[in-house]
Amino acid sequence: MNTFFSHHSFIIDSLLFFVAVGLFIYLLNKLQTINVLKNNLNHLTRTIQDLEHQAKLIIKSDMELKLYQEEEEDKLDKLTFLKNLILSSISILDREDLFSQINEKTINDLGFRKGVILNFNDLGVKVNVNFEPGELEKIRNFFLHKKQMLTTIPLLAYETETGKEITTLFQSKEFLIALIRAKEIHAIFIVNNVLPQTETTVAEKTIFSILCMYLGQCLDNIKLFEELYNEKVQLENKIKERTSELVKTLREIEVISKAKSDFISSVSHELRTPLTSVKGFSSLLVEEKFGVLPPEAKKRLQKIDENVNKLVDMVNMLLDIARIESGKTEVKIAPADVVRLIKDVGDFLSPQMQSKKLDFAVETPESLYVFMDKNLIERVFINLINNALKFTPAGGKITIRCSKEKNHVLVGVQDTGCGMSKDDLQKLFQEFFRANNPATQNAQGTGLGLSLVKKIIETHKEKIWVESEVNKGTTFYFTLKLAEN
Repeated sequence: MNTFFSHHSFIIDSLLFFVAVGLFIYLLNKLQTINVLKNNLNHLTRTIQDLEHQAKLIIKSDMELKLYQEEEEDKLDKLTFLKNLILSSISILDREDLFSQINEKTINDLGFRKGVILNFNDLGVKVNVNFEPGELEKIRNFFLHKKQMLTTIPLLAYETETGKEITTLFQSKEFLIALIRAKEIHAIFIVNNVLPQTETTVAEKTIFSILCMYLGQCLDNIKLFEELYNEKVQLENKIKERTSELVKTLREIEVISKAKSDFISSVSHELRTPLTSVKGFSSLLVEEKFGVLPPEAKKRLQKIDENVNKLVDMVNMLLDIARIESGKTEVKIAPADVVRLIKDVGDFLSPQMQSKKLDFAVETPESLYVFMDKNLIERVFINLINNALKFTPAGGKITIRCSKEKNHVLVGVQDTGCGMSKDDLQKLFQEFFRANNPATQNAQGTGLGLSLVKKIIETHKEKIWVESEVNKGTTFYFTLKLAEN
């Protein structure tokens, strides 16, 4: 029995041992699990702390990004505002119209509640947005003696030393003051009370400065335009005055010219009758119709007859000029062959050219039809060729050329004579003008031929001019309208 109990006790002790060992192993596993859980917990705690730190950084970055985005949007809005203001005012050329662009919306778009623009010289108010009369008076009184300080400060704000001194003037730190200037100072621009109630931003300061510079440039341009406009008005007034004087003078000249033409015509008619009588008697005497004359008397009478011929030519020339000037000459312009006319005139004057041994050349097409009064243009060629005959020495050459130029024909009468100076060329077509050239002193003429030529060409509504050099000859050019053959 003792053996049974001993065996039974052994079994119980063994079981207890195994239970204790099992419990120990279980507790050991639990402790290991607890340690693992503690480690995991610590890791999770650190992870949570890291995530919390990162979250704070993300939130901070997000806030900074949001602020930056807001600042950029604010800058963009203000740049858009500035662009629209420039586009709406760039063509304005009146001061009041320009200042009317600075209204309450403009001040608000700048980011402020109040704004005022004062003329720099007399501090007169050009623009006022939301400033009370009492506030304006304080501002004007302040700048009455201190406006010159602004000439050395591009932008006056609270941060500047001078700005801190005048915060009491606006009872606020949020203000900006700048000069509207470019080449010269025009006005003082002041804004106050930022919208919303925050600090003045860099964007607001920058846009405000740019706006002041732009307005200064606009006012410079307006002043320049006003000066140019005033000069234009003065010039137009002077032109009107001069034009009126010229019209008056022209009318006086026309009256004098008509009186001169009438006088010449009248005198020429009066001279023609006695000259015809003198010419008739002188011709009869020279031909000895009343008896034989002594040689000396006949010689004198021949001289008288020659001079009478010159007087008759002069009177006829004066009559022709007077008729053309007064419009009494009947002009019959019709298509005619100018080449045929040139050859006919050349044949008519060939004896004079042969007597001086002059070479006469015609460089033209076989025919060339132009619109002309044949009789008048014949007078033109006779006078121009006679002129060349007078001033071309023996053995020289006279050349007539014709060439087409678009719808006109250019005619040139060239000689190899003594030529003329530039001073003489300017007076060549004046009545009774004779060139001051020793080589032409002995040449006979009335000084009316070229004046008549010019008037005939002008009657055809064409142009005539001359080119010449001393000792290198002269060329007269004139145009005639081309006609279809």
